[in-house]
Amino acid sequence: MKVTYLILLAICLSFFSEAKSVSQAKQTFIEASKVSSWNHIKDKQSVYSGLSQAPHKYQLNTQFPSSSGKTLYKLTLVKKLLNWHQQHSNGLEVSLAHLNLHVEQLQQLHIKIKLSPENSIITADFKALTKHNSWLTCPKDNAEKFAALLSEQAHFTLILYGKNHGNAKQKTLYAAYPFKLAIDSKQQWHTINITKNDLNFYWQQNYQEETTSATEVTKQKWQGFILVAESGNRKVVRNYIPDDFPKDYTEVFNEFDVSLSDIQITSTP
Repeated sequence: MKVTYLILLAICLSFFSEAKSVSQAKQTFIEASKVSSWNHIKDKQSVYSGLSQAPHKYQLNTQFPSSSGKTLYKLTLVKKLLNWHQQHSNGLEVSLAHLNLHVEQLQQLHIKIKLSPENSIITADFKALTKHNSWLTCPKDNAEKFAALLSEQAHFTLILYGKNHGNAKQKTLYAAYPFKLAIDSKQQWHTINITKNDLNFYWQQNYQEETTSATEVTKQKWQGFILVAESGNRKVVRNYIPDDFPKDYTEVFNEFDVSLSDIQITSTP
């Protein structure tokens, strides 16, 4: 009888401990004032002449709802596939500085995202790269690399960043979460829930990366995160031919027309 009582007591204590932990978690909706973007495109001249949409489509469009709705963020994200210079030509950025959020406190980052296939372009065919770039060939030793670069799905990376983001010379903490969406999915809105266990942590300085882990950087603070379009393997053609990349070329792009909503952070004290 005494053993049974002790078992029940242990179960109850465990239950209340978990309940207390859940009750302490704080859910924060990110306000529109904390959401911005950057855009290297500006117009469709020079390297960006091959883009398919009007210039304003590559800028952030924030749609404020009625009192019962949620704010909607819309833009077409662009990833260059040939040259690595400003390869993420634009992106969504969310500031988290006001949360004073340590790595160990982040429980979940939540967003909802919708991909509009009718206004998106996925470059999944090697012929699309060479159409206006006759200099580009695919030797056998690069065939697998190009196959990984090109994809029939829309690839993205969400990247949390710490102090010194924006200054490549300074050591900065990052944590990346790559994900992909099927272009022909019948599901309009996709829910993305990211926890610490889903993230790839690394330090970066002068564009050189050094892997780390959440347990090694628990007291570091997150300043924000960005969302960018990607290739299938996050690389570009120039990664394979850095010494032979020509001065004259015609850039090729992935263009993903996306809408985002319901940006939330769940954290603990």
